Amino acid sequence: MYKDLTLVIPSYKSKKLILNHVKNISKKIKIIIIENSEDKNLKKNLNKKNKNVKVVLKKNIGYGNAINTAANLVKTKYFFVINPDTKIYKKTLKLLLKSCKKMKRFGAVSPNHINNKKKKYKHIIIEKETLTGGAMLFDTLTFKKLEGFDKNIFLYYEDNDYFTKCRHNNYKLYMISNSYHYHEKKSNGSAFFKNEKEKKYAYYLAGWHGQWSKFYYYKKYFGYAKALQKCLPNLFVNLLQFIINIFINLNKAKYIYFKIEGLLASIMGFSSFKRSKYD
Repeated sequence: MYKDLTLVIPSYKSKKLILNHVKNISKKIKIIIIENSEDKNLKKNLNKKNKNVKVVLKKNIGYGNAINTAANLVKTKYFFVINPDTKIYKKTLKLLLKSCKKMKRFGAVSPNHINNKKKKYKHIIIEKETLTGGAMLFDTLTFKKLEGFDKNIFLYYEDNDYFTKCRHNNYKLYMISNSYHYHEKKSNGSAFFKNEKEKKYAYYLAGWHGQWSKFYYYKKYFGYAKALQKCLPNLFVNLLQFIINIFINLNKAKYIYFKIEGLLASIMGFSSFKRSKYD
């Protein structure tokens, strides 16, 4: 069954989590890791003991572009994307494959969240508007036909963009109710930073890209005027919060400043250029 599947893991400063994933995944499954923090030690460590694992080192190209890069290396019919901090269970992949082989056409398939295990579902294959971004199975040819994730988005809204593109092209999204994953949302995701300064800067960048990508997404699918209508109210709120926090919380003020800058950059048509000075 696993001969049709490749596991794709986008990684950014996630060495411990990556090693744990590889240890717990069957050696029969091909694994492609796009290592966005150019961790040569991780690659060396994995290459020694795991013939089923391919590690590609990149200077941070973003989440969606990491998956696009991996998809171009996939040789199997399907590939499953999993975040380093997402857990899957013993039968997760088998049940996903079993279900997707019954489908003639789909944009992506996702396992259910383990917190929903006690819920009663009428069907195993359930059509959804959106899916869990940290655990998704794709048909490789379909993903390439749709040109994958938007290469202009560095971080955030890449899933929203892909799901919208699927709906516009009549590719449905499905959740498999008897297949499970677990993902605990954390402010810094799966990355482990060297010090508090680096961690704080990553937090600021998250605000920048969140706002840049939000405006870009709405402009792309709904037009410039609609994107302004959606984002300008939040800009005015952020400006007020920034002024207030200058006097009471400089750390929060800096985060809000990054959000404002990211939104203005997107409104003015600049690319998502902001990167960590620690990379």
